[in-house]
Amino acid sequence: MIIVILAIEMFRRKNIKLSLLMLASYVFYYFDSGYLFVLLLFSSVLDFYCGKKIYESDEVKRRKLFLTFSIIGNLGILGFFKYTNFAIESINGLFELFGGVPQFNTLNIFLPVGISFFTFQTMSYTIDIYRRKLKPVKSFLKFGMFVAFFPQLVAGPIVRAAVFLPQLKNKVVITSKNLKMGLTFISWGLIKKIVFADNIAPYVNAIFADPVGLSSFVVILGAVGFGIQVYCDFSAYSDIATGCARIFGFKFPKNFNKPYFSRSVSEFWTRWHISLSTWFRDYVFTPILGKRISLPRMYFSIFVTFLLSGLWHGASWNFVIWGGLHGFFLVFSLITNKLRAGFVNFIGLSKFPKLHSRIRLIITQYLIFLSLLVFRAENFEHIVYTMKKFIFLDFLTNIPSILSYMLENKFFILLIIMFFYLHTASYKVKNVIERINSLELKYWFFYVVFVILLLFLFTPNLNTAFIYFQF
Repeated sequence: MIIVILAIEMFRRKNIKLSLLMLASYVFYYFDSGYLFVLLLFSSVLDFYCGKKIYESDEVKRRKLFLTFSIIGNLGILGFFKYTNFAIESINGLFELFGGVPQFNTLNIFLPVGISFFTFQTMSYTIDIYRRKLKPVKSFLKFGMFVAFFPQLVAGPIVRAAVFLPQLKNKVVITSKNLKMGLTFISWGLIKKIVFADNIAPYVNAIFADPVGLSSFVVILGAVGFGIQVYCDFSAYSDIATGCARIFGFKFPKNFNKPYFSRSVSEFWTRWHISLSTWFRDYVFTPILGKRISLPRMYFSIFVTFLLSGLWHGASWNFVIWGGLHGFFLVFSLITNKLRAGFVNFIGLSKFPKLHSRIRLIITQYLIFLSLLVFRAENFEHIVYTMKKFIFLDFLTNIPSILSYMLENKFFILLIIMFFYLHTASYKVKNVIERINSLELKYWFFYVVFVILLLFLFTPNLNTAFIYFQF
């Protein structure tokens, strides 16, 4: 990135700077995915062309035709590279289930990094043009930058064209203000990734490698540990991507907003991976729901949306089950809303709003961590066992083993406590990154030195790749 900054600062013309950024983005993607960078180029050309044709067409059928080309082209690529082997394995599994012999061999397919992200990003562009919410960009250079901009290319956030394209009107200038803010974002992301996610990962991996026989305490600790790991890992990437983009003068929307303070599962999805949840809301849930809104149709729309969201996360049935579980949580919440409100009033809990709020928070996080067992477990047997231990607790019969595990894994326990302390502290502060960035330069440098020292002390011997790279 330093080379790109220096190269951009050598030129004054905006188009040259944008060209350098776009070239750097393609080079960045090429070094990761090789010749498959042509998929990125194909998706960009397809949606640039379809977007123009949709906007220029007055006939509804013609507009739908080009929108269909865009959707089939994008989902066709995504489906082939991400779900072909999943479909083959599922079909073979059906043969085995009914006593047959597997008929098909899986293909040697390499999954391009970030394909789920840039596919959804380009699709939102043509859909918004079709809905007359957006005008197509005239310059392919600008559209190519929107699709391929390297900070968020491989793992998001999914930035909408309406947010990103207007920023391309401004000249790309590296200012001290943006540099400071960008480095603050990056440093905060590095703390979450290296200090927490990478240090927690080995403990979580050890628990889920073979959880059968483990106590409820260890299983719950594994679920909480994985919840912290996946949050710190993914939100760290979002912070680093946001920081890199800010250095070049671009602003990304917030992708995480303290999700473990959610007081309902629906609120959780307004705080977790916000760019994806709003994408599914606008481009899947709303079209399925339609204009004739009824409760059964709403329940159906929620459930289907979350099943597809689970499938987006990975080509495996555990992700589909995980999505379906969240869909069930939301539908059940809507169905029982009046009953639960009546119960709260009946027992007088409504008179104690703070207590009620904390109880809701605990119940919500219990459900979130329970669902993460499905997300993380290696196979169906592990899912069943860990969920059983998560629901039916055996604490009273395993006190000696609990104490023994805590003594043997003091660092793991400490990291969990540290995370929730910082998460609570950050919840009380409106915006941690802005507060840090607002420090005077001399104090901000002390913060940078502290971060470097922290990373030096806590960097593990084996760093792990960002989890969402696989999606």
